[in-house]
Amino acid sequence: MEQPTVSQSVESEIEDRPNVQFVHSMLRLVLAVRYRKNLVVAVMAATVLLGGLYYATATRLYSSKAALLITQTRPDRLDTSITNEESLRRNAMPTFENMIRSAVVIEGALKSLSPADLIDLTNLPREYWTTYLQKEINARAIRSTSILEVSYRSKDPRVAANVVRAVVQSYLDFMERMHRGTASELSRMLTQEREGLAAKLGRKQQELLDARRLFADMGFRSNGKTLHPMVQRAVFFNDALIAVQKKRVEQEALLATIQMAVQNGEDLGQYLMSVGDAVGREMLLSSLGLGSRDSYAQASMEQNLLADRAELLTIQQNLGPKHPEVVALVERVRMTGQYLASTQNRINQRVAELGQSRLGPWLVRMVRQKLDKSRKEEEILNARFEDTRAEAINLSGQLAQIEMLERDVKRLSDMNDVLLNQIASLDLRQNGQDVRVAVIEEPKATSRPVSPKLGMVAVLTVLGGLGVSLGLVTLLDALDDRFRSIEEMQSRLGLPLLTMVHRLEAPESVGPRALVAHAAPTSAASEPFRTLRTALSLTHSDVRQIVITSAEPGDGKTTVLANLAVCYAQAGKRTLLIDADLRRPGLTNLMDMRGPHGLSEVLRSEHDIGQMAKLHVRGSGIEGLDILPSGPRPTDPAELLGSPRFSQLLAWAETVYDQIMIDSPPTLATTDTAIIGRLVDGVVLVVQPAKNRRRLVTRAVERLNLMKIPLLGLIANRTGDENDHNYYGYHSYGYGSGSGYEYREEYGHEESPESMTREGCVPYPNGAGQDRGDDEDSQALLVPRRVA
Repeated sequence: MEQPTVSQSVESEIEDRPNVQFVHSMLRLVLAVRYRKNLVVAVMAATVLLGGLYYATATRLYSSKAALLITQTRPDRLDTSITNEESLRRNAMPTFENMIRSAVVIEGALKSLSPADLIDLTNLPREYWTTYLQKEINARAIRSTSILEVSYRSKDPRVAANVVRAVVQSYLDFMERMHRGTASELSRMLTQEREGLAAKLGRKQQELLDARRLFADMGFRSNGKTLHPMVQRAVFFNDALIAVQKKRVEQEALLATIQMAVQNGEDLGQYLMSVGDAVGREMLLSSLGLGSRDSYAQASMEQNLLADRAELLTIQQNLGPKHPEVVALVERVRMTGQYLASTQNRINQRVAELGQSRLGPWLVRMVRQKLDKSRKEEEILNARFEDTRAEAINLSGQLAQIEMLERDVKRLSDMNDVLLNQIASLDLRQNGQDVRVAVIEEPKATSRPVSPKLGMVAVLTVLGGLGVSLGLVTLLDALDDRFRSIEEMQSRLGLPLLTMVHRLEAPESVGPRALVAHAAPTSAASEPFRTLRTALSLTHSDVRQIVITSAEPGDGKTTVLANLAVCYAQAGKRTLLIDADLRRPGLTNLMDMRGPHGLSEVLRSEHDIGQMAKLHVRGSGIEGLDILPSGPRPTDPAELLGSPRFSQLLAWAETVYDQIMIDSPPTLATTDTAIIGRLVDGVVLVVQPAKNRRRLVTRAVERLNLMKIPLLGLIANRTGDENDHNYYGYHSYGYGSGSGYEYREEYGHEESPESMTREGCVPYPNGAGQDRGDDEDSQALLVPRRVA
């Protein structure tokens, strides 16, 4: 199975830990705020001033509220002991909330408000008043209660209270009209029928009086014993007709009531027991899971429950709670209560399952059947009555006529009484509607404004100031993406500064004399490198293998590395310089060691690593300092550096040299630095504060930290000149497309003697690569020529 290379494992680790990026972003933001704390303070002061100005000049708004208790009753229903408050809160309360803000209620409230109470509406057209109040009136149900709160805010506390009071009164009037509407319509119809019946009764009474005067009323009465059988038949049919007409009137009233209730969506449970005969009622109770025996058993158990509770109260006065009799009685009360509750729940569930859509048509159908039957009976009895009356009149003459008139008067009088009772019953029903609303808290005018609130203004001011200041800091931090000071660089990167190197002036451009530490070891320009050597020796005394890198090309890492190696050699340590920048070998160019020998050949060879290293390591001309140049440019530098031979080379070097210094490509350009950094003791990062973008340097440090590569510290290069960004740098260093660098292999190319400046090498065409990597004044960068 193929094992992943070191470069592949490094690239996989870069994609891990996405949360670390967020933490670093927050830390960068904190540092940016700290750097621009004066701006933050100024913005906060401005927002506090604006907040105070707003609080001082804002219009004061006052609130007033009222509380309504909404209850629901169920008269004449099977469930008379358990109220359905939870169903009311869940299903009906949202409807009541919306009804408070309905246009009908708002219009009614506007009619009752005085002109002084319309100060909030003076700037609005009349047609927008209702819409404005619908938005401003707040109605909400208090959680787990049947209480509805209504509130309103106004510039005047008295106006707020008056508006709430008017809305509540309009709502109460609307609810009363809505619940009395059905009964009022029925009462009007029955009243009209009663008025017509009263007129007919008056005419019959007058006819009776006239007949008695005419026939001198011989004294025969309906209760006399001398009546003829024919007259008795007429009396019998008259009594039956009165009873049927009375039943028909009741059924008509019941049908109209049920139809109105179905049309208005009212509760139909109260009419269940009013419909059907004994058989139909028994069928209804059976469909609800409660037969006549169950009803009798339930009533008996309720009586027993009351008796047991009374007995329990009595014996608890003399016996303790753990006494066997008390325990048994308590258990019996509990079991009886559970049974009654389950029975009631079963009835409620069956009633609910019937629903409005099934129960309403069933009730209407049953009442219509009974009404049709009553009308048919009335029609038959009326025909029989007319026949028998005619016979009685013909038989009894004037006396029978008087008797019939008396019967007519009595029948009409009885019907009049029935209509009066029905009208009185409807009047009582109007006063006992299902939904009742009571005001439990009257609206009051308060002197403390609800807006603006000092605490809320303060919180919003602080949050707004923080938001604006953080936004400005983030914007300025994104626009100014350079390190403003050495301290900021250390704070942001979290690394110590090892030394600061100013601009160097070397007497020569290549060779040992190009290194200031060797050409002028006692000059001030060499002191930063001795400081760097001392800092590394004191803080990391066990570090022998060091990689010098940078975030971007052109930061002067190669020059810093070479001068530091000279300082180690001057301190008496055998030092080896390795040019591991196989792509753009700056150290090889600086030391004028271009040629076919170098690191790439050592890594490609299959011979003993020690023997190959001795063949390719070259003396620098400086005592104690050897150099392993890069060698011919390979096509696969990352794979060579990640091979086991490179780690074997470092192991061999540790046995021969005291200090090993390695030059690697910029961190963000390739993964070569990450590959090498995992094999050495530490990495030092060269930064040009005036040149490098802060975001790029931070990304380089985060990348190395994510791959767990030890960072020893920072070197601030060219701190004395912030304008010259290309001194000791990669003037046109690049990797990838458009970067000004490309791999080239020459096969069979005919070079003229003038084009050859080194044996086995040819220069870039068109003057490309005129930067030697880390020293812009070097000769042309040469491409190793492959010999066929």
